[in-house]
Amino acid sequence: MLNPSRRRRLFCCLISLLLAVRVAGQAPAGSTTTVQDVVYRGDGTPASGTLVISWGNSGLARAANNYFGIKARAGGQAIELPTLEYVGGAPVHVPAKFAKYASMAECFADRDRMIASLAAYCEARAAAADPEAFTRALARHWATDPGYAEKVLYLYRVCGLDRLDEQ
Repeated sequence: MLNPSRRRRLFCCLISLLLAVRVAGQAPAGSTTTVQDVVYRGDGTPASGTLVISWGNSGLARAANNYFGIKARAGGQAIELPTLEYVGGAPVHVPAKFAKYASMAECFADRDRMIASLAAYCEARAAAADPEAFTRALARHWATDPGYAEKVLYLYRVCGLDRLDEQ
């Protein structure tokens, strides 16, 4: 069983990885950006070390400080952009309204608030001690891509984040 500190670190690392997978699918061919993403604990303080991720150059991140593909809510700032959604397991390009944030910090705070409080993520919160179960439960509501959880878990292993549990 993971202690609460390690669970929070894992939780935040996995969520940060969602960013890499989500944005990579939207990037124009050949365009890359390297971003140093500070991993945050549940209380908002930076965890030790940083996670460096290379991903495609996302118009959503540049235009709206939206690093997680968070959809717009009624009454909030929004931007409409084309996106790839999966309908019945098949990829479909559609326009979608995404949340627009004043800063990266605001986007991260909203992402944390949603996962920590929305009923849709209750199963993921209950599985926080198990990276695979957590990721699969989160992916059921976070993304329409049926392979999303496996993509995140692949990055989790390849980047060596699974070794955090061994420390």
